[in-house]
Amino acid sequence: MQPLQRRAGLLKRMSGFAGRMALLGLHYMAKRTPLPVLYRIGERLGRLAYRLSRRYRMVADRNLQMAYGESLSDGERRRLVEQVFIHFAKSLMEFLVGDGLSPDDLRRMVTLLGEEHLRWCVQQGKGTLIITAHYGNWEIAARYLTQCKGYVLNVVARDADDSATAVLVNRIREQGGYRVFPRGQAVRAVLQALKRNELVALLPDQNAGDVFVPFFGRLAGTVAGPALLALRSGAPILPVFCTRQPDNTYLFEMLPPFVVQPSGDKERDVTDTMAHITALIEQQVRKYPSQWLWLHNRWKTRPPEEVHATSTAS
Repeated sequence: MQPLQRRAGLLKRMSGFAGRMALLGLHYMAKRTPLPVLYRIGERLGRLAYRLSRRYRMVADRNLQMAYGESLSDGERRRLVEQVFIHFAKSLMEFLVGDGLSPDDLRRMVTLLGEEHLRWCVQQGKGTLIITAHYGNWEIAARYLTQCKGYVLNVVARDADDSATAVLVNRIREQGGYRVFPRGQAVRAVLQALKRNELVALLPDQNAGDVFVPFFGRLAGTVAGPALLALRSGAPILPVFCTRQPDNTYLFEMLPPFVVQPSGDKERDVTDTMAHITALIEQQVRKYPSQWLWLHNRWKTRPPEEVHATSTAS
């Protein structure tokens, strides 16, 4: 191995170790701190992260420029990006204290609307594909469904790059009462859970290259998994969003479900389904833009024809 490669590997391991230690320290502190204090800490951490993280500030600012164009001024974008950092720092505090929250705590934090839609899905007997986004606090929603409502919930999630961090994060999640299926190897487990008429939550709002659908007026690469799973299982798709309120409680909304009806053209069915899901996510993000993960490079992967046109022009 070359010296530069060894140095890069060492730096990556050191970075992972430092991040793991910081997370463990925050976890220890969060479990011993009242929620109102945690929110003040989260706000300060969010402001600090905003100042220190030039890379993610730039990603978020670029995303907002692509999404909103000139309808947001430079100052408005800066303020919105800072609010995004603050929101997710608060959400991190809530996640880390999650295994210390009782069902009564969750009931005080969450107001659920539209549970009749979930009951209808369960009555169909084919499982339920819950669709949400990296928005609001999906982890609080998961805990509420299992601990306060008694549903059997499985979540497909990407493991952290650092294995020890992944163990801690998944342990906190599973203490909340829901199972975690690692993304990339979850199809069989998901189909089995749906056969048992369980709930499976998916967050299909990040960059991928399976299909390309409109998002804020431009094509975004998106996973095909939710559509393919719905076609294969017959499970209804239930869109849900858990939105932070000004007092740090949550409005957990379940929207009307839909069932993907095969037309005989699988490719079109998948694209149409993911376009519909993505449009619902966009609609929610437009209502509360400070609660979506603009820090992620959502438009990174481009359609093949766009890449070809760019390479030909150059």
